Formats: sequence, structure tokens, C-alpha cells
Amino acid sequence: MKNRIILIMLAVVLPFFSSCSDYLDKRPDDQLDITTAFESSGNLTRWLAYLYDGIPQFYADSNWDMIGKDATIPDAWISVGNVVCNYQTGNWTPSDNQIIGFWRDFPKRIRNAYLFIENAHPLTDVSQKDIDIMKAECRFLIAYYHSLMVMTYGAVPIIKEAAPTTNAEDLYLKQRPFYEVVDWCDEEFQAVADQLPLTYTDQANDYGRATSLWALAMRARLLTFAASPLVNGNPDMAGVVNCDGEQIFTSEFDPYRWERAADANMDLITKAEENGYALYEAPSVDGEPDPYMSYFGALMLRRNQGNYEIIMPRTEDGAGWLDLKSAPRSIVGQAGVIGVTQDLVDAFFMNNGKVAITGHNADGSPKINSDSGYSEEGYSTSDMTAKTKYFYNDPNGYSGDSKKDHIITEADTYNMYCNREPRFYISVMYNESFNWAKTHKDKTEANPAEKKYANFFVRQEDGKAGSDYPSAGYLMKKRIAPDYCGSSSSGEFNKRHGVIYRLAEAYLAYAESLYEFSDATGANNMDEVTEYINKIRRRAGIPEYGSAELGTLQAAAESAGITVRDLIRRERRIELNCENGMSWQDLRRWKLAETELNGKFYGMNMDAATREAFYVRTAYQTRVFKSYWWPVPQDDIDRNPNLRQLPGW
Repeated sequence: MKNRIILIMLAVVLPFFSSCSDYLDKRPDDQLDITTAFESSGNLTRWLAYLYDGIPQFYADSNWDMIGKDATIPDAWISVGNVVCNYQTGNWTPSDNQIIGFWRDFPKRIRNAYLFIENAHPLTDVSQKDIDIMKAECRFLIAYYHSLMVMTYGAVPIIKEAAPTTNAEDLYLKQRPFYEVVDWCDEEFQAVADQLPLTYTDQANDYGRATSLWALAMRARLLTFAASPLVNGNPDMAGVVNCDGEQIFTSEFDPYRWERAADANMDLITKAEENGYALYEAPSVDGEPDPYMSYFGALMLRRNQGNYEIIMPRTEDGAGWLDLKSAPRSIVGQAGVIGVTQDLVDAFFMNNGKVAITGHNADGSPKINSDSGYSEEGYSTSDMTAKTKYFYNDPNGYSGDSKKDHIITEADTYNMYCNREPRFYISVMYNESFNWAKTHKDKTEANPAEKKYANFFVRQEDGKAGSDYPSAGYLMKKRIAPDYCGSSSSGEFNKRHGVIYRLAEAYLAYAESLYEFSDATGANNMDEVTEYINKIRRRAGIPEYGSAELGTLQAAAESAGITVRDLIRRERRIELNCENGMSWQDLRRWKLAETELNGKFYGMNMDAATREAFYVRTAYQTRVFKSYWWPVPQDDIDRNPNLRQLPGW
């Protein structure tokens, strides 16, 4: 009977084998059966390829940023099948096709990982050590997929084996209490961290395979989520039970879950730093740090290019799709639709490290920190320059030229965009800024490039005309290849890895967890909280807390009229902006989505043909937040009598 079940699963699995990393770039030649599935090294890597391929794509799954508060796409795109607009406006049900398909996909991969563990064995060209590592990879992926499911759906089963029979009672698993699943994943991550290598000998071919740091990173992320207000002491979740009447969530707050999260993040940081991982820092210009190229390279460069910040890459991640949809329409003759929100623009600090906008009034107008130097009145009277090799705002910067400062903003730039911190210019393409994707290629000192600017005015080459335009008046610049010019095969960066986890997240999660534990228990850890936030600010090229410009975290928060918690969360939001839904997940776990994702969203006036009319905050969409938890697909609820839908569905 067991072999029969394996054959049934193989028939489902094999058509979906695909490449997901350098090591796993394999495809099956034929249908396999149980007698051949584990009898060659090629078949073993094909099996693993399928298991890895479930890891969410950093680029193609960017809808997550758009259901959060970082990114946006025109509502008109619903007419061409982009259902993310329905998610933004609450117009969907458990019966609709879903942009997050974990519930359907992950259990198949989990069960097939167990089949690998049960059946893989040494071969002539595959040693027992190789098999042990492969099985540890499977064990990691089992825990990883469980962790994504429990953070997404809240109430999920624990799959501990491939189904032994086809009987309904074996397949119809029951949802388990949230912390039971978290604790099980925690134990698995810790165990497999001791079994996986820290790195692989053949980095050229094995880049993208799970390591012990992958396990520690996913453990840290899960425990940070599990300590957060959505699940730790949330009275709204009281009374949610599974089919046996067991409570899924506890409504009691436990401050020591924050301590556990802090410890998990520090375990990761310690192990990573001991083994050479560090925030990426680009080579300096004339002895000065280069925060522009550092932030740019942290995502765009691979390990063999000197970037030791990325802990968990998803290699060869189909980045051209996002490039195409985020490039100005004048570049490719289409698209130019994936932009960022005004709320994200407002979040960035000024170059002096201070908060520019502390919040918004009911009419969308900003609450400006008068001490920051921020202004929305008029235009700049001089160029803003910086010592940097980041020349994509300067079409005649000539790559590598450090003899002069490069232009960041020209004179006559709308003041909203002037004197902002370096990460702003790497993340946001705003109206009338340099259109680097069009102008910098093939330039020489003797043959300088023509200056070309983004033109978002109505009916202009990048502006509102039909359904292809940036709805908030901005395009996404972060993660986009600077040499993209409309061809899916051109450009140094078009085939690049996705970043599932990088060290910056660990620093910020540690600071947050330590602060929350201190706030709840009265412990005094503010010096250490500040230390790890300052690691991020130092790389970002802005003043650190404790400096004469800002004072302590507490003083900086008080000066801006916000709380220390707000400031810590802002640090995370800026650093990790537009990184495959990080902000969306944070709004969920902080239990802020019900307010932050409800109501009007504002941008610049895309119906305007003049500067005076364009640079006016204008509502472009009304969002409706529906639920903190993703629904179980309705036909699964209908088939499995043991499943229960969470409140809101």
C-alpha cells in the first residue's frame, strides 16, 4: 500500500519540477516510478528542486507589497486579470482564486519531503554524508513551509509524515493551536540547524541550498511574529477553536515570548557574524562611506560579488517581470504601473536623520516635524550632491568616477524630494527625477547622455493614459535593474537572486524584540537596542542615535512627537521597504492593518498637467481591510469536515 501511495504522489509532483537555484537547476526527463525515483543522483536533485521551488519568489510574488502599504498598482489593472486590486478593496472571498496559495501547495511539498527522507539512500556517486545533508534540507523545508502557513492562516495542521493510506481520516488533518505549531517548528529549526552545514564547498553550484543559518533565520522570524500583538495577548482571538473545541489562540500576554524572540535573533546574529556575515558596505569614495551603493548592493549583488549580508537567497528569481512593470512606460512602451505609495515616501527620514512626517490628518494632509527641515513648499534652488558611485540620478556621472560629487537632486526639484536620506533615492522614482534606465547606457565622457526625466503629467509619456500609469505618482525603484531597457534578457541584473532573509532584518528584529521585552518587564536594555538600530543607520549614511544631532532614541522620539516604539517600527519599515511583503506582514503582526489598510490612500494628482496641480496630495484609492488571516480555500473547507474558517470569513 505504501508504494502505491508514493506512485500516486509522484504522478502529481513530477509535472511541477522546476529550477529554483544554481544547485537545483534540473528538470526530469521522464516520468519516474518508485523503482527509479531514488536510484540516481540526477533524480535526487530533481526531487529536491521541486521541494525548493515552493519558496516564494522575491520578484514575481511582489503582489504582497501591493496588498500592504508600500506599493500600488492602478485599479484599472483588474480588467487585465490582476486581482491584487480586489484584495486592496476587500472585494474577494475564500472561493476566489488567491494570490497566496500556500494552503494548496505546501502540504504536497511537505509530504514529498517526507518521502525523500524515508526513501533516499547512498548511491555510487552520492555518499551517506550527501544523503544526510539532503535529508536535513528536506527537514528544514518541512518546518519552513509549516512556519509560513501558520503565520498566514493562523490555524493549520501539523503534517508529520506522508499520508500512510488514502483513507479520509489520514488525509483530513485537524488544525492545531497556534503556539503548538510554532513550538514544533521552533524545535525542528533548532534540530536541523545542527545538521545543515554553515556553507557548501562548491559555492558556484551549491549557492541557494539550505544552511544552518537559514534554519536560525526562519526560527528568528517565526518567534518574532509569535511574540507580536496579533497573537500574543490579542483578546479578539479568544473563543476561536478547532473541530475538537481546543483554543487556537491564547488571549493572555506573555512578555517572555519577546525575550524568546530576542534570544533567537541574537543566536542568528552571533552565528552569522562569527562566520563572516556582515551588512554590505560598498567601497568608499575618497575615503567617505558610500551609503547609496551600499543600500543598492545589499539586494542586487550576490555573495561572489562581495555581498555577505544575504543569509537566505532564492537564486535565479525571474526579476525581469518586476523590472518591466516598474520601468517608466517611455522605456518599454507599456506598463510603468508598479509604484510606491505616498505613505512610504513620507516615511523616509531626512538627510539629518530626523523624522520628516509624523502622521497624517483625516484629509490626508501631513503632520510635519518642523524640526526636520522638511518642506512641501516650492522648489530647490541648488543641486544636492553626494560623494557616491551611484550615478543613476546623474546621467553623466560615468561609473566609478569619484573625482566629483554626483548629483542626487537637481536645482528646481520639488522640495518634498530634497534632502532626504540616501535610501529614499534608491527606492523611489518621483516625477521629474532622472530616468536612469533610459539615459545612462552607452554614455562616454566624449559622448555624454542626454538628460531624460520621468514625466508623470497627465497624457505625457509616463503619465496617466489608459490603464498604464503610476497611480500614486511614483514608480518602484528599489530592486529594479538600473540598466533595464525593455528586454527580458538584457542587463547585468535581470537574472538575479531574490532575498528571502538578510542580516539587516535580524538586527532590526533583535532591537524590536529587546525593546518590547524591556517595555513589558521594566528591564533596561536601551543601550543595546540603540546599538543595533545604529548599525542600520550607520550603513544608511544618516546620524546615529546618541549623536549631537539626534540625542537618544527617547529624545529623538519626543522631539518628533512620536513614541520610541513608533520610531523603532519606522526604522524597520524604511530599511525593509518593498521587500516582498515585509511591511504587510509587520502591519499584521503589530495589529495595525485594521487602521493602516482601511480608508483613502493618497498620492500626487495624476490628472494634472501642470506642476502646481500635480504636486497636491490627492486620494487615488479607498482601501478596505478584510481580515488578519488568509482564508482556507472554500472547497477545502467543504471537503474536509475537520477544518474551521477563522473569524472574518
